[in-house]
Amino acid sequence: MKRNLQITPKEPAWRIALMNSPVLTAKPDEKGYLPSYLDGIYPGGREAMMPDGKFYRMFNVGEKSVFTPTEIAGNEIPPKAYAVDSSAILAYNFFHWISPEHQLHFSDGKTYDKVYFMVRMPVLKSNPDTSEQMEVVLVNDDCHSILCFKPVMTEYIDYGPAKFAEAYTKSESYYNNHFEKEFIEYIKNFQNVEHAYNKGIAQMVKHLIAVTNLQQSNYAMAEMLTLNEFIEPEVAQQLQRAVLNIKYSNLVYILGADFETRTAPSIRTMNYINLLARFRSTASFDEMIWQYFVLPNYAYNYNDLLAIMRSQMPDGLAEYLEARYPDLYSREEKT
Repeated sequence: MKRNLQITPKEPAWRIALMNSPVLTAKPDEKGYLPSYLDGIYPGGREAMMPDGKFYRMFNVGEKSVFTPTEIAGNEIPPKAYAVDSSAILAYNFFHWISPEHQLHFSDGKTYDKVYFMVRMPVLKSNPDTSEQMEVVLVNDDCHSILCFKPVMTEYIDYGPAKFAEAYTKSESYYNNHFEKEFIEYIKNFQNVEHAYNKGIAQMVKHLIAVTNLQQSNYAMAEMLTLNEFIEPEVAQQLQRAVLNIKYSNLVYILGADFETRTAPSIRTMNYINLLARFRSTASFDEMIWQYFVLPNYAYNYNDLLAIMRSQMPDGLAEYLEARYPDLYSREEKT
């Protein structure tokens, strides 16, 4: 005989842990919002995120929609950045230190000394309002290599459907993109997967279109540089002249099933990672997309990336990150 069990909802352990982080400089409200976005930022990175700082405009300057001119799109501050589980602030805390003075030697053998956040990238030439935000963009020392990361923190626990405008299925909408047929075929045949973060897969497809646009279309590159005035003129000039090596990866924050034990990821985390893997193995894109435009790890996670980066980070940053985000730890330290 079946029994009807009534489960009393409770705040998940990961959210309680985030709200009780000892390095926060203010107490969040009951919904998990801080009095200021600066309360969730690493002390060494706060100045650059203040209104006169070099990174502030990347998060706070949006674009006017051609359909609703009064609407500003793309802003992270406020209100998203006030949340303790802001994926944008996690990405900022993780990457903000990269500079010519503090370079990142990545696992691809390249040295990265420039970082940009919330970079708007053109997707469809037929509609100037379809630029997608690439949350993290790293540029190497000679401006020939670019790493693009799409981070997620807790978004994937809220299942969202994939949405593509009709323009995505029309060849005339695309820039000079060698893979437009593969993109169109996949989008036309896209089937929603029940109980999955399909919105994340749709974002991945749009980001892959944007990344391949930049490598194949001078016009798309010029438009990207126009959309992002914070990219220094000398860097912009080199990007326009270079034969670019562009790579893309998702970046996942692993929510623990039980943050106290720091062992198995949650079921929803595994569902999302498996969804990304299934997309990689079944999507009809030309193999060249995976080989030339996607990092070998199509979905890095912050734990593994911390193992790569922690010895290169400024003193105290890795410890701050682990205190700020209790599900974050270096796998090297667990073995």
